[in-house]
Amino acid sequence: MQSSLYINQVKTLVENVSDDFFNFDELIGEEGIQPGDGTTVGGTGGVARGIHGGVARAHQKKVHEVHSSLSSNCRIIKIEDEEVEIEKWNEVRNTPINEFIINALINKFHFKTFLPCQSCVLNYSLLSKNGSNSLLNGDIYIEVPTGLGKTLCYIITILDYFLYKKDQNGKLFCLILTATEELVTQILGVLNKFEVSNLLCQGINTNMFQMNIYFDELMDSRDTFKDTNILVTTTNKFETLFYSNEELFKDLKFLVIDEVDKIMSFSKSNINSLVNSLSDIVEKYQMATRNLYKPKNFLQKIFVSATLCKVSDNLMSLNLYRPIFFYYIVNYKRNEEFYLRIKGKYSKVYVVLRLIMDIPTKDNLSMLIFCNSEESAHLLYRFLTVYFSYTNEDSYGIKEYTRNLSNKRKKKILNDFLTQKLHILICTDSISRGLDTVNVNYVVNYDMPNHYNVLTHRIGRLSRHNSKRGTVYHLIRKKEKMIINKSIRQRHLKGIEKMKFKKEKLQDMKRDIKHLKPLIKDIIAKEEAEVLRRHKFYPYDELVQLCGLG
Repeated sequence: MQSSLYINQVKTLVENVSDDFFNFDELIGEEGIQPGDGTTVGGTGGVARGIHGGVARAHQKKVHEVHSSLSSNCRIIKIEDEEVEIEKWNEVRNTPINEFIINALINKFHFKTFLPCQSCVLNYSLLSKNGSNSLLNGDIYIEVPTGLGKTLCYIITILDYFLYKKDQNGKLFCLILTATEELVTQILGVLNKFEVSNLLCQGINTNMFQMNIYFDELMDSRDTFKDTNILVTTTNKFETLFYSNEELFKDLKFLVIDEVDKIMSFSKSNINSLVNSLSDIVEKYQMATRNLYKPKNFLQKIFVSATLCKVSDNLMSLNLYRPIFFYYIVNYKRNEEFYLRIKGKYSKVYVVLRLIMDIPTKDNLSMLIFCNSEESAHLLYRFLTVYFSYTNEDSYGIKEYTRNLSNKRKKKILNDFLTQKLHILICTDSISRGLDTVNVNYVVNYDMPNHYNVLTHRIGRLSRHNSKRGTVYHLIRKKEKMIINKSIRQRHLKGIEKMKFKKEKLQDMKRDIKHLKPLIKDIIAKEEAEVLRRHKFYPYDELVQLCGLG
């Protein structure tokens, strides 16, 4: 009887597969961007006609994609546009959330409703406290666009389990792996904001050890992870820790991999082996301590990303328990987007300067400029800071964020930007994922990435939950048109407007940049010779003196 009920329930949640796949040509013309082709990228006469039917076929295409490349047995659940009031959750849902968490979400986070992602996924993930006794729970994949509540999905689940079980004190029951240290800091910040009593969350501080890459002495240092309940770290640090200290993870109940597509793309990542080994350790320990009167708890695995299906083939070898795939397709416009065609070597610099100066007020300006390399980011940083100092417009707060900065310096710059003490942050893709950049209102893709998925994550720094609609500018060369076209397809947009500056609006800038180019070149040379500090701001007049041009 239970089996029959389970099958009927699943049938109501799984999309029917159809041979009628999504035809992207209804959204984007094959020719893509044409010089002078009008006002949009990829616009065709069939856009309005096919947009609603196209989104429906996109859902069908997703079902086929998951079944063919991830798992034929995977349950697939389409997230609907439903938002549940937080304070009424326990009245209208059969999967209750601890009242402490409800109150924290309302009073500390100041949230009123669960987003569609949370309203749907929590119905299933909260069943994990019942172990394998629940017919509907299982390992979870979450593919939801950036900024729409994925992090809280698993954090609420984890904290609810801790408060429900009451026997996890002193046990490491949850491991959260992610791609960058910036995300580690952010996740720990969200966990600690709940202020759950007797819950200890921490990362791995390599400075505690004599050699940063060796953890062999961990087991001799009993206080290192004593009483730790939740460990948040990057995969690189965890791989080195795991092989010498498997005993630490025998009580594990949750394994979360955030930004899993980024982690799987690391050539040296051995994440499949790690996940399967952790599952084996948990199962082995449970068999050794098996109690017929106590439900068996499988290792609940949660994989999260905005572009999960990109790496679905790499996840097929995982040992998964009744997997469920949740996905959400946004059917509304989240941002204003424009593209500008770039031709000359320094055209990007002129355009970025014009974009910045045309913004009506800089009081609330919060702009992220993405570059493909640290060299490109630094060169742009020098051009912008020298130009604004030269033209006496140096009231803009501008910094660059690159990996060769010290951790202390990076944390300060990022915090200053997130708290709006800086107007413009020039960066690489190290912060294109996951960061809760609520106040950002402009994103500039100065360099187009090599893959359209990266573009999706960059744009995701805008329109976070509780933030206003932002503006995106794409600076593209002719050969890069396919990247932007594929991004339009992935995000189910009608098109992107073309933007163009009149020549007279750029003439003064071109003249000034031409005048400043020799100085910039000399600055870079003196930085390489360590005569000038690479990341320090220098006023124009001081640079002229230091470079001997005065």
